[in-house]
Amino acid sequence: MITVYRFLHVLLAFVWFAAVFAAHWNGMQARRSNSWSARATLFGVNRGLSMMIALPSLIGLGLLGNVFAMQMGYSMKSSLSFMIANGLWSVLVLITLVLEMPTAGALGALSHAAADAGATNEPAGWSREFGRWRAANGALLLGFFLLLGVMVSPWAARP
Repeated sequence: MITVYRFLHVLLAFVWFAAVFAAHWNGMQARRSNSWSARATLFGVNRGLSMMIALPSLIGLGLLGNVFAMQMGYSMKSSLSFMIANGLWSVLVLITLVLEMPTAGALGALSHAAADAGATNEPAGWSREFGRWRAANGALLLGFFLLLGVMVSPWAARP
């Protein structure tokens, strides 16, 4: 059973990271695009990635990771590395819910409105929302590498 937990844990980690990285790539392509309809499509995809792939896999990753660790004999309350990992996981979920998802939706709506109006300039609020989205997405990517560092560090607790 531990092999199944390990497989699912690694699979969810790859799925979550792929979704966040794909959203980052879409954001770069949207920034380069001169077409507001293309930007609306890319941020619509990002919203879908966040809601249907990234958030569920991130939540599953944290929950399954805790079950997996307990099955392996780790103690959550006495392991500093797992306390840090759970704290980082909580922050990543919070960033996704509070920053990344709302700004991706706002950027999609702004892009769609600009495309419908035939705008050639950025709509009001675009730069602010795009900056917030980039910061949130960058924080998610940084959080992944911090979490990875905590889990493979030499001082990580062993059962």
